[in-house]
Amino acid sequence: MAAYDTEAIVLRSIRYSEADVVLALTTRERGRVSAIAKGARRTTSKMGGRLQPGVRVQVTIHEGRGDLGTIRAASMIDAHAGLWVAGHRLQAAGCVLETAMRVMPENEPSEEAWHLLVRTLDLLARAPAPPGPARLDPLVLGCQAKLLIVSGLMPVLGSCARCGGAHPLVAFSPVAGGAVCADCGAGAEPVEPGALAALAGLVGRPLAEAPDLVPAGDAAGVERLIGLVLREHLGVQLRSAAPL
Repeated sequence: MAAYDTEAIVLRSIRYSEADVVLALTTRERGRVSAIAKGARRTTSKMGGRLQPGVRVQVTIHEGRGDLGTIRAASMIDAHAGLWVAGHRLQAAGCVLETAMRVMPENEPSEEAWHLLVRTLDLLARAPAPPGPARLDPLVLGCQAKLLIVSGLMPVLGSCARCGGAHPLVAFSPVAGGAVCADCGAGAEPVEPGALAALAGLVGRPLAEAPDLVPAGDAAGVERLIGLVLREHLGVQLRSAAPL
């Protein structure tokens, strides 16, 4: 049995027994892992406040015989305090953390995914309120779109995913792998050009530019496209997103 030190972001915290919590963490060196923090819910615990969802910490994890490690120590790196002073920021962060939890596989480290999550939480911690629901915040959608790239799930958006032609793209087929033209649109879902353009912008531009890339009227369409890809390829339906 061994212990290791790593940077981590808390994705989810579940109460366990009278005083413990079971955590889902994404770590820089190990990818997504699960660990228990014993006694973290006691008022005298020094770790409890450092192990909240969205917090970036340095942890020492002791590996046991099973899949669940034990957190022996935790020190704060960044509390992302701005998330906790505005309801929309906290809700948006919850959407991002759920997506990372559902999309990132266990024990497969990804430097790209790690930096994406760190950057997203940094930006959300000081983001103004979006015009619509927090789940449609362009920063949330931008993070989700870029997680598709990291996961190898990025759909074809610049040409027809079925015939490869540069015809006008009028529908979307996650089975075919992306946007399709009218001739190839049988069985595909109609899509607004603005939603396709916004998703392409989120993929190709820096995350900080996301608020300028997604008009409010296209945000729901972008969310749906991302959701269709996740459902088709990972069998995932995000609880924080609108039903498909």
